[in-house]
Amino acid sequence: MSKSFLIVTDFYEPHISGIVTYINKLIDSLQSKNFEVTVLTTKHNIKLKKIESINKVNIIRCKPTIKISRGFFSLELVSRFLKIYKDYDYVNIHLPLVEIFPIVFFLNKKKTIINYHCLPEFPFHLKFIRFYFYLFGIFAILKSKFLIVLSKDYFNKFLFHKLFNKNLIELPPYISLPKLKNLNKKINKKIIFGYLGRLCEEKGIEYLILLSNYLFINKVEHELIIAGDLKDKRFKKYINYIKDIAKNNKCTNFIGKLNTVQKEKFYNKIDLFILPSTNSFEAFGIVQLEAMSYGIPVIASNINGVRTIIKKTKNGYLFQNRNIDDLIVKFNIFKKNKFKKNLIRKNLIKYYRKEIFIKKISNLF
Repeated sequence: MSKSFLIVTDFYEPHISGIVTYINKLIDSLQSKNFEVTVLTTKHNIKLKKIESINKVNIIRCKPTIKISRGFFSLELVSRFLKIYKDYDYVNIHLPLVEIFPIVFFLNKKKTIINYHCLPEFPFHLKFIRFYFYLFGIFAILKSKFLIVLSKDYFNKFLFHKLFNKNLIELPPYISLPKLKNLNKKINKKIIFGYLGRLCEEKGIEYLILLSNYLFINKVEHELIIAGDLKDKRFKKYINYIKDIAKNNKCTNFIGKLNTVQKEKFYNKIDLFILPSTNSFEAFGIVQLEAMSYGIPVIASNINGVRTIIKKTKNGYLFQNRNIDDLIVKFNIFKKNKFKKNLIRKNLIKYYRKEIFIKKISNLF
């Protein structure tokens, strides 16, 4: 007999984010074990259906009540949760969840699984929101049977979090290796490096541009390709800022949001991927796995969580957070060394393959 699994998250498809990607991998693994999955989420776009089924996943979208920073608080989500949560064998809460208060007080420890994705970062005048997520996140952990994190390195950096390691499970996402036509492709004479993801402040994209500006001034042949939604209204100010500091550099190209085919072409074109994330909004950096699956080495910020992939796989280099001088040093080291695509993929799949993920999920039940 199949068991029922309720996932509660503020954002789900068609929203694009690392959390949504992770949830889809989780759902795929659960369905392989005959779980019936329902996703309770917010209706972040008025054009979306309130209730629908996609790939045998029941999706319930609730009307937002008020906008808070990048997300929403939905009274309807709280109300719907209270009506249905007892009907499910397992309840899976994905943090950060704006509605964690008051939902946390109704969680049943015996059937609650918490996925702790990240602790959001906020400017000084909004630090109380960060404290809200921190405090009620701890309450949720105390009322859970299992606590799943993408990286212990990230989770344990926060005050008192090491106290919860007893029921802690490190479960990073998995990646599937795409078929590559040319595993022996040589690095371009003109080094091409890139970034793909949200164009927002915590991604530290200005450091990529500063690197490109430095190379341009010093007449180093290169191309920087930045892929991401240039029309995202949430980050309009930041997007204008990074475009402005790149305006005199003909080697930096903004190519916008990519579809699946365009994304494949992007990875097949670049020699190096750089992820210069700056704060705790970035807890892992799934995009690193994606780049490495194409045999692309990565340079990433040496911050908790993000650094774990390179530390495990040895598929790149880490640079000091917000330090352009160290990024330049690591870029020059990359130029002197040769990475083999097949070895990068081999190192990657050793730690981040689907079989490992499914086995750990199965051990929960």
